Amino acid sequence: MRRLILILTAVFAILTSSESSAQKLSADYYTYPLRDVVGYYSANFAEMRSNHFHSGIDFKTDGVTGKPVVAVADGYVSRVMRSPSGYGWALYVNHPNGTTSVYGHLSRFRKDIEDFVFAERHRRKSSRIDVECAKDQFPVRRGEEIAKSGNTGSSLGPHLHYELRETASQKTLNIIASGIVKPKDDISPYIMKVHYVEVDTVSGVPCHSKLATYTVNKADNNTYRTAQKSPIKVGRKGYFILETSDRKNDCANTYGVYNIKAQVDGETYFEYRNDGFPFSLSRYCNAVSYYPLQRNSRNEVMLIASKQGGTDYFYPTLRNRGVVTCKADQKREITFIATDDCDNTSTLSFEIVGKSDAECFKGSLTEGTHIVYHDRDFAAKVDDTFSVVIPKGSLYESIALDMHRSDVKPFHPDSTVRILSAAYTVHENSTPIQKGIGMVFTTPVEKALQPYVVMASVGKDGRIYSQGGSYRHNRLTSRTTTFGTYCLAADTTPPTIRPQFEDGADCRGRDRIAFRLSDNFSGISSYAVTIDGEWVPVDYSSGRISINLNEEGIKGGKSHKVKVTLKDSCGNRAQWEGTFIR
Repeated sequence: MRRLILILTAVFAILTSSESSAQKLSADYYTYPLRDVVGYYSANFAEMRSNHFHSGIDFKTDGVTGKPVVAVADGYVSRVMRSPSGYGWALYVNHPNGTTSVYGHLSRFRKDIEDFVFAERHRRKSSRIDVECAKDQFPVRRGEEIAKSGNTGSSLGPHLHYELRETASQKTLNIIASGIVKPKDDISPYIMKVHYVEVDTVSGVPCHSKLATYTVNKADNNTYRTAQKSPIKVGRKGYFILETSDRKNDCANTYGVYNIKAQVDGETYFEYRNDGFPFSLSRYCNAVSYYPLQRNSRNEVMLIASKQGGTDYFYPTLRNRGVVTCKADQKREITFIATDDCDNTSTLSFEIVGKSDAECFKGSLTEGTHIVYHDRDFAAKVDDTFSVVIPKGSLYESIALDMHRSDVKPFHPDSTVRILSAAYTVHENSTPIQKGIGMVFTTPVEKALQPYVVMASVGKDGRIYSQGGSYRHNRLTSRTTTFGTYCLAADTTPPTIRPQFEDGADCRGRDRIAFRLSDNFSGISSYAVTIDGEWVPVDYSSGRISINLNEEGIKGGKSHKVKVTLKDSCGNRAQWEGTFIR
């Protein structure tokens, strides 16, 4: 018994220690991660991105690369990444207080780290590396330059992506709201629109009315009113959607809103706040926002409710899952309070009044429809060719699934891409998915085409886009995280390689040689380059690969043989061989 008590005491001490380290973060512990910049921000923490929350903040680097990036606190480099996508060139630094700082889209590393990356790429014969580092391998001091800012990976312009995480859990932290970084900001959030949706439940499936949209006007610096002066008519049960945006001083960029509270008759019934999140919850942005509008909006379109299969993680207060009830002719007051990460606040208040029973929305389901419950596995087929598998937890709420053979005729501008099946529609792409669902096409394909068969999504105009998959034994299986229309297609056309120099050219005046890569349908899957028979690493960006000739020590004023091998996502291969002088 005493041994058990000691074990439990030790566990409790560890847990409380890790919690306190995260809770007692001090702004004085960290320095600013950049030098020689004006100090503007292009994105803040947890703003809505495509299928994920933004996990850090983005610092502008005055439109250029090469700004000094410094360690924000003492520690050691725990991870080094060099990738053509994502964070591109990135460093992770562990600190003694239990946090990890992350620096992404870099252009250079500190010299000793740079030498290590060079050696690792060659040792692994991989242009992309992601390496865990030993604690004593690359120590850093607070304020020490560890890299140069850049524009690598999935970056649309020069900037630094900066994160702070809890080391043990890798949970991201809201750097601005916690006061670690303090932008100049005295601008209250903007409130653009408010929407209302009635809801009814039939056989466990939430049914939603069409959106009712109400214009919002600014009364003063931080107070808003609906343009409609009379009370907004609402049903027995319904929820609101709030379109918001935020600004910071001296910047035209838009930002996400940190905290939203909703009150009915003066009592808070809903609160959203994002102080940080584990990456396993990042995709839940599709449930926190109102996805049908959010996916095409630059604003934050916030769902003031929580879905059946969503998460309660972001909601300190959540009564009746955010659903507002209102009896016939009952008047109630609704108030929304939007707060940004610098504690500026805006308020919107208006009256609602309950509709009569006859006016209220009543849900219904089409007879014979497939019901997919969010907490159960589901499988069904349209016909002998097409079937769908939806694992439990894939949906944010139960749905009446629309699944049928489509009348759309798939096509591709390149006539060499073969269409191998009819198109099948699985629900509508305005309904978000949390994790992958399976699609299966069962149909014979001539043997010569089988290695090149993929599933393709079909746009509204019928044009197809490769989605991958694996074909064997007369069946193609694939996974997707998007509802929509799909078909089978095959592509047997190899990708193309276009050198950005003449074969045999004198390249002694160049630091790099480059090749433009392209593919007609499925996209580039892999590439490899050898010079004089030796593997060399390449850098990939926007359909172009390049080789740093200086780093590789290629010199001597002689002719060198170069070979580029390329593969697309359908398995087609291409090769180019030539020479250059350096």
